[in-house]
Amino acid sequence: MFDHPYITDPNYSTTVLSWYDGGLHFFRRVPSGSDGFELFNVFHLAYGTIFVVALAMCHLWWKRGSFRVRKRQVLDSVLVAVAAIIIGGRLGEAMFYQPEYFFSQPMRLITNASGFTIHGMILFTIIAFWFWARWIKRPWFHLLDQSVIFVAFGTILGRVANFLGGDLWGREGGVPWAVRFPLRGPLFRSAVENRAGETFVVVSETPDVWTWPWQEAPTTSYYLEPWQPDQTFESLPGGEWETYHVGGANSDMLETVRMLVTTPRHPSQLYQAITEGVILLIILIIVRRKATRVGQLSAWFLVCYGGLRMVSEFFRQPEPGLGYLLGLTRGQLLSLSMVLGGFALFVMIHRKPKLIADIPTDAPGFTPQVEGRKPEAEPAS
Repeated sequence: MFDHPYITDPNYSTTVLSWYDGGLHFFRRVPSGSDGFELFNVFHLAYGTIFVVALAMCHLWWKRGSFRVRKRQVLDSVLVAVAAIIIGGRLGEAMFYQPEYFFSQPMRLITNASGFTIHGMILFTIIAFWFWARWIKRPWFHLLDQSVIFVAFGTILGRVANFLGGDLWGREGGVPWAVRFPLRGPLFRSAVENRAGETFVVVSETPDVWTWPWQEAPTTSYYLEPWQPDQTFESLPGGEWETYHVGGANSDMLETVRMLVTTPRHPSQLYQAITEGVILLIILIIVRRKATRVGQLSAWFLVCYGGLRMVSEFFRQPEPGLGYLLGLTRGQLLSLSMVLGGFALFVMIHRKPKLIADIPTDAPGFTPQVEGRKPEAEPAS
């Protein structure tokens, strides 16, 4: 059994690089009251890497003739996907997992950092590319075919970031590599226990406002919200006790609490990085090399991702408060719909095939060229 670094190292942070005390620091949070700052964390690094790799690969595919759009539309297509991922991931989190919380106060979609869901990213990318395909007059599924490889690549980085952040852990397991994580409540809030054995989630309030940029960072007040975990947990033996204001900074009420941790769990984040990331990426690379019809890659992605996600969900703990429906988790039900959609797409491709080679492009050395341009005549012999 292992303990997550959040448990063993009080200075651990998902901040990849920070600056304080006159130097650079890796995986260390900026100390309270310091004049330092965070440069980027593991999630910034993951999303930034995906964007750079996607832009480079799409340009390479355009040059080779497998991404058949105008040259200036390569960057535009990547930016459309980025916008869909950000908006869709956020709205998907609200619609699929926390609808009552978010839609009771819609501003929480912008201000509350509760994360993204990959099913929302996929759904809104599909919708966004439908409009974009009509605008640039290219087959809808041809655009989607270019994006699916980056979903697999991004899953590798994203799930590793989830593991480093100590969220989305697995179910209880007695395997030698099981990990204990800090217990989280709804919206990834920290879970604590007071001396009387009562459990709470820690809710952050709005911090005091800076009046000048060089002033010392304002202190954030907290209040405790009663919460009963729906999974087994442990009170951290010898854990450090902390004191919080109950109800905000203006409250005189104090509560002494300490961190709660999970029982040993499957590191399902790493399982998903391997199954929905590495294995899926290998499958899609092989399929891409042999694909000749529009939509083939998208169909393979829907079936394989959905199937692999359904398997990995057997090791993943359902989100707090969601539980099971028809014996399946919310993620499994969404993945099942992807599998069915993939098989339907296979049928459509078989009935109405469209060859990739017939799509116009302005890449040098390929025909047919873009609309409005005729291939140059060969010189007379």
